[in-house]
Amino acid sequence: MTLWHQIVELWLCLLTRLGFRTPTFRTVRVVDIPDKLRTERLYVAGEDGYAWTAAMLCPCGCGKVLEMNLLPDAQPCWTLTETPDGLASLHPSVWLKRDCEAHFWLQKGKVRWV
Repeated sequence: MTLWHQIVELWLCLLTRLGFRTPTFRTVRVVDIPDKLRTERLYVAGEDGYAWTAAMLCPCGCGKVLEMNLLPDAQPCWTLTETPDGLASLHPSVWLKRDCEAHFWLQKGKVRWV
C-alpha cells in the first residue's frame, strides 16, 4: 500500500471515529485472506462458489482483523448475503468481547452499532 493510500485510510478512520461518516463495506472475493487488509472491504475466502471465511478490519478504527467463519458445521458461524453490487450483510452481529469491545451489525454494507 502506498503512503497516499495509508494517509487516506487514516483520514477516513478519523472521520468514522468522530461520527462524520459511516463506512460502506463491499465484498472482495479471494482464495486466501491477504496479509494486509484495506478498510471498507469484507474479504470472502473460498473457491468454486463456496465461501468458508470472511475477514475485515474492525470498523471502529482500532486496526484489529476480524475473521468470521462461514461454514455452517463449525461454531460460531455467520451467514453472508450480498447485493448485486457487492454490499455485504452478516448475520448474526459481530461482537468483540475483548479489546475494543466493538459490537455491530453489517447490513447492506453499512455498520449499525449496537
